[in-house]
Amino acid sequence: MSPNCTRETSFGYRFAMIQRLQAALSRDGLLALGVTTAQLPFLAELLHRQVPMTQDELSKALTIDPAATARTLEQLEKKGLVKRQVNPENRRQKLVTASPRALELEDEFFAILRKASDTLVEGLSDDEKETALTLLDRIMANGMKAKYGKKG
Repeated sequence: MSPNCTRETSFGYRFAMIQRLQAALSRDGLLALGVTTAQLPFLAELLHRQVPMTQDELSKALTIDPAATARTLEQLEKKGLVKRQVNPENRRQKLVTASPRALELEDEFFAILRKASDTLVEGLSDDEKETALTLLDRIMANGMKAKYGKKG
């Protein structure tokens, strides 16, 4: 690490640590639902959007390699948590949706994530939480712009 980017001044270190802590705090609850922390972002995005997405759209939305997306979706499909079908508008693409079983688990799934998030922001005022979310949204938009040339 260069002298200008130390652990004490690194945003990347903090982002990675927060992500790992969020995963650790939600892991047991998710596993009880049959979801691993690696599968979490895929299922969360599909449940949030509630519309069919192509695998490529899902990869881009999550900034995850298309091959990793395909492998993870295959695992989720075997568990009955997602459905993949050929896109009638482009037969080379697969459309992905959360399955009826995943929709049944949606409230519990998001409750587990909310509990972990609440633990991470415990002791922050509502204003501090709002400021943190605003700043994180701006940081994410900067990353999406750098990666894809436009706002996420």
